Amino acid sequence: MEACDIPAVTAAAAADSIEPKTPGLLRLPPHVRSHIYRYLQPLVRWDGHPFTFDLHGRKAQDRPPEPPSDFRGLLLCCRTIYAEAVALLYSANRFVIYYTSPGSLEPLHALTPRSLASLAHLKVVLNQSSCHAPSKFDGFRYCCSVDSVDIDEYDHSSTTCCKNTYHAGTHRRPLTSCISDDDGDGGPTAQVVLSEWHAAATYLASHISTGQLELSLVCDINHQQNDSLDVGKRVVAPLQLLPRLKNCLVRLCATPDPQLRQLAQDTVLQARRTATPKSKPPLARTTFVTLPRELRLRILEHTDLITPRKEVTWSRTLPVYSVQEPPCREADFGHCLFPDHHGCQFFRCSERMYPSDGCFCRRLHAAFSSTCRCWAPPGHVLFSICRTLCRDAQLVFFSGNRFIVHDCNPGFSSLAPRCQPGQLDYCDIPTGNYPYHRFAVSRFLREVVPTHCLTYLRFLEIVFPPYPHHFWPRPGDPASQHWCATVDWLRDKINGPGLTVWLITEDEEGIFPTDRKTMTETQGQAIVRAYINIMGPLKQLAAGDGGLARFYVQLAYPWTWTQANEVRVREDGGREWYDSKKEELKDFGESYVMGARYTSLYADDKRTPEKSIWQHMYTSYN
Repeated sequence: MEACDIPAVTAAAAADSIEPKTPGLLRLPPHVRSHIYRYLQPLVRWDGHPFTFDLHGRKAQDRPPEPPSDFRGLLLCCRTIYAEAVALLYSANRFVIYYTSPGSLEPLHALTPRSLASLAHLKVVLNQSSCHAPSKFDGFRYCCSVDSVDIDEYDHSSTTCCKNTYHAGTHRRPLTSCISDDDGDGGPTAQVVLSEWHAAATYLASHISTGQLELSLVCDINHQQNDSLDVGKRVVAPLQLLPRLKNCLVRLCATPDPQLRQLAQDTVLQARRTATPKSKPPLARTTFVTLPRELRLRILEHTDLITPRKEVTWSRTLPVYSVQEPPCREADFGHCLFPDHHGCQFFRCSERMYPSDGCFCRRLHAAFSSTCRCWAPPGHVLFSICRTLCRDAQLVFFSGNRFIVHDCNPGFSSLAPRCQPGQLDYCDIPTGNYPYHRFAVSRFLREVVPTHCLTYLRFLEIVFPPYPHHFWPRPGDPASQHWCATVDWLRDKINGPGLTVWLITEDEEGIFPTDRKTMTETQGQAIVRAYINIMGPLKQLAAGDGGLARFYVQLAYPWTWTQANEVRVREDGGREWYDSKKEELKDFGESYVMGARYTSLYADDKRTPEKSIWQHMYTSYN
């Protein structure tokens, strides 16, 4: 191969070929420069999530550090790079501003029109009494109401939402009436707050881009005052000045309030231009009640009468209809621990994403957002409109859900219950006996479910905790006698061929009374006799052509966790031995109740029903 002559390049020629007037960075295409900016901290976090910047500035000890000098250099080097860097900074990150005193919204007025035009995410906290206090954890997503108190026991009439002692001093009292002198917390009056907010919103409206900004607004007001709705309207009125928003989240009260929640919903829909202001609907001759019943029932099946996982829990310690709310760990671990992950979207909306704007849950607060799909109990509305609709709603509710009745605690405590003052079912029973006058399921069927609705039941799950051997009911106990009478009373009130009953007396490794470690043969036999005592009356419900459709049991083997057997379970093949003992009890219990119909339970590849969500929670988190 012949050598090629390489033309000589003189220094002068090289100098002439470079344009000295244009910096090297500007000769790159804009999209390449954008990638370079993104690698400079703190435009975006290392994990790709945006930063949350407080427009009042950050403290070094509990906030991400100030932008490094190389980023400041970008802002100072030239007009072109400044414009691109500012656009990326305000479009790629989240910004929040808290109102604490008069003049707190001035940082919004300090933003340049160019910055506002690029702004993509802004959260304005005018007043917060829970969930939205400044935190050192950007995107902290847990709700004070959930963390501090059980939802079903929460006093929604209280003006203090958060009872978490770690949050002491971080929340303010709800904003009071515009005519009040102060808010009771030494802070500014509502008149001052709302006037400054109106001025800030007017400035925002002049410069933000249409369809780009996601705006979150928090102003917890006192819903107990007569003019709370008027105050709420003044809070959201400035949003009508803004161009169409990409997304909008509004919270007007830390505690649920139907009127304020509806106001928040109307505001969000109008801010996103997905709805126009309501007009008076025309009179219609056709009403919901005049529809054929088949259509009414089908419509009601798509309401909150059917819970997300079609399960309703009732227990002695929490005698109200409730649902289990397992925590979804997809945001933390990348996957959820529960097989029915689809149902997670209907609970704890603030925990499903990171970073989060805080809690705007419609169930827990007077709020509305596009991200909240949380299930809320239907309340008494559907049951109190008229008799026809009440009967339809009862049919859908009791036939469309699985009812799980816990004899003690839905948390499935392994400790024996103790007598509590003021509890009607406890009391004068001697220590060492079953501690109640009746089973929880007896009370549920006799007093909780309306008598005419018993025929609607399709699935009843009866759960007993792992009581110590001396706490299980014996044939002569008042609870056993009441159970026999209840079952006899039920015979002509249920739809047997449409009802499945599942009896569970389960325990798991490490979750059992301490007496299981030293369980004797006699003590274990006493527990097995208690199983038979509970199942015995159910035989009459399963007998005959009109008997139960299906009956299943899941019974704990009393001697599993004795010291000798616990070692055996841990050895090779021990798990198979453990499963075989449980299977023996299962076969015995189901054949004992179903009799000759036992084989039909598993004919044609039929199987035991899927576990309820409480069982997954019990084995995964206890």
